[in-house]
Amino acid sequence: MRSLSLKGILSAAVLLLMANPAIAIESSLNPTTDGDIQRFGGLDIDTTRDRINITQSGGLIRNGILEFDLSSIPDGSAINSLSLDVILTAFTSNIGDTANIDIFAFVGDGSITDPDFDAAGTQVFDSTIGAGGTFGGAAGDLISFSLSDEAFFETLLPGDLLTLRIETDNFVIFRFASLENTLFDAATLNINFESADPVPAPAFVSLFAGGLGLMGLFGWRRKRVDAVKG
Repeated sequence: MRSLSLKGILSAAVLLLMANPAIAIESSLNPTTDGDIQRFGGLDIDTTRDRINITQSGGLIRNGILEFDLSSIPDGSAINSLSLDVILTAFTSNIGDTANIDIFAFVGDGSITDPDFDAAGTQVFDSTIGAGGTFGGAAGDLISFSLSDEAFFETLLPGDLLTLRIETDNFVIFRFASLENTLFDAATLNINFESADPVPAPAFVSLFAGGLGLMGLFGWRRKRVDAVKG
């Protein structure tokens, strides 16, 4: 029986590598810069405090701004899910039963400026925390927001920059740790995605390496047989 050719071994290995499914990857990103902006009640941009303040109280409105660099995620990747984790720095004060939190996403520019206060964006979170008036929290509590519209985030990958704006539409004071905080971690954006350039699974890598080894063995045996015949 004729032995499997070297060309056949290579062809089989390549086909198996091409058939390897994409691998889900979890990436956790901290902001490149963060802060908050107050426009009503007087313009104020703060990027130096150890906390981000989200506030609506009478004529005073302050929105939180988080800038992210997405360059570590390959362009064309399929995003499966996203979540934003923040750590409270104080009790959340709210009037009524709940704290209404809205999060908007839009193309970033790497810096926090006045237009970020109300720039047009895609709403990726619109819900309440503390249903029934039970939420108040305490310093050190982790709050996680599950973000929607994965397809929109995929459109931002070629540009690498993302801005998230966090705001409230009821009378709430919601505070969480910033990059300057020395007690608690800053916000974290968790992205689960499938890379546009999947990495071969270990099993396929082993098979490919084995194929190369067989190639070397067949080549050595052929040379030996030719030498004996000669």
